[in-house]
Amino acid sequence: MGKGINIKVSKDKLLVALQDKLDLIQSTQAEYEYQVKAYEVAEKDYFEQIKKIATSNPNLITSVLHNWRYDGNRFELVVEIPNSQLPVKPEEPKKPYSGGRGYGRNYVSNDYDDMVADLTNAIRMLKLSDEDVVSTATYASVSRYL
Repeated sequence: MGKGINIKVSKDKLLVALQDKLDLIQSTQAEYEYQVKAYEVAEKDYFEQIKKIATSNPNLITSVLHNWRYDGNRFELVVEIPNSQLPVKPEEPKKPYSGGRGYGRNYVSNDYDDMVADLTNAIRMLKLSDEDVVSTATYASVSRYL
């Protein structure tokens, strides 16, 4: 078996790298949240367009379903719209940070809140340290983010 690597990393360089990564994660999450809002608006518009197509073309109605309810009657219209008449469906944005990897002791969360908490705690602890260099064990605990 090989020996482990024993290195010393400058605390200042590590702080800069961790802060850069934290900023990147936060900006990526903010961009994702913006894309989700835009997607919700686009999806609402998509379904409005489908409703307009369905209501303006009564010949597309293939069947009518009737259900009696305690508060009245309910009718459902089954409308078959050809793909050629459908508008382009908006694509849902992919979540950048979700889930995790590994099992048991080796599990690494890839959840946004967990990563931000880990990075901010690491930055806070490094700022409190009087040492100029960081040990291998400390570096190993935060290196997965770099």
